[in-house]
Amino acid sequence: MPKSPVLVAGAAALSGGIAIAMLGISPALAGPVSVQGITTHVVTATATAAASSTGEAKATCGSGELLVGGGYVVNSTATTWRIYVDAPLNGKTWLVEPVNFGTKLSFSAYAICAKSAPGKKGLSGYTTKVVQAAVNVPAHQTGQALAACPAGDLLTGGGYDVYNVGRDWSVYSSAPLNNTTWNVQIDNESPATTTFDSFAVCLAKKNGKPVKALANSTVSAAATVPGNSVKVADAACGPKKLMTGGGFEIASIGQNWSIQATAPASPAKWRVRVADLDSFSRNFDSFAVCLAKA
Repeated sequence: MPKSPVLVAGAAALSGGIAIAMLGISPALAGPVSVQGITTHVVTATATAAASSTGEAKATCGSGELLVGGGYVVNSTATTWRIYVDAPLNGKTWLVEPVNFGTKLSFSAYAICAKSAPGKKGLSGYTTKVVQAAVNVPAHQTGQALAACPAGDLLTGGGYDVYNVGRDWSVYSSAPLNNTTWNVQIDNESPATTTFDSFAVCLAKKNGKPVKALANSTVSAAATVPGNSVKVADAACGPKKLMTGGGFEIASIGQNWSIQATAPASPAKWRVRVADLDSFSRNFDSFAVCLAKA
């Protein structure tokens, strides 16, 4: 389970980088889609983090539902915050925790919850597992953590947590590596070793047998954010496919950009919004994990 470090007392509030006009970024959510009698809906939890503090938002699926993926939206384009937890807390709840060094910060957690479509028993016989992989990254190095679903299970989503509430690191990839593995990559520019985790959410049969009626796939959408601006990339699952999760990857390390949003924009679309905070353009990708009939 993700850990929740407490911000070191006395941390100074730091000023935010280049001023960029604030944009409304909460994704608009539409109606349900059904695959093999399974549908999804999105649960959202909004919270705030005070200056020089941490915050917490928990989006929890309802009774009889399974958490299959999740993400976050932050209403700030500054460099004065880090999302150090964007991960499943358990099989029901998606947890988002920022550390905030600037002014009051508003943010939201998004949970994608699977359930049986009305009149169907599509989810009967299924459960979800959370697989965790921890890695220690030495000072001033990058690191990679790969969390893989067991054979016969399907990757539906994933996330990360970082055991460091400083600002000298950045997660530049939290995305599916393939149909079984969640890939998290971090740039650790702090003067000490930093531990972080990759989390894979896996759809499995309750009886332990391989999942055969369903298949997963990944769709990506590439974009370039110009210097000193904000850009969106939407990755969309095709017809007769159900989006269960998503992620991001940016071709850059350092702290001169922020992943402002990585969250569902509709039942079939994953949205990534990047704020670029210097004069250099950066390439990035949005990823959607899609579930379909096998």
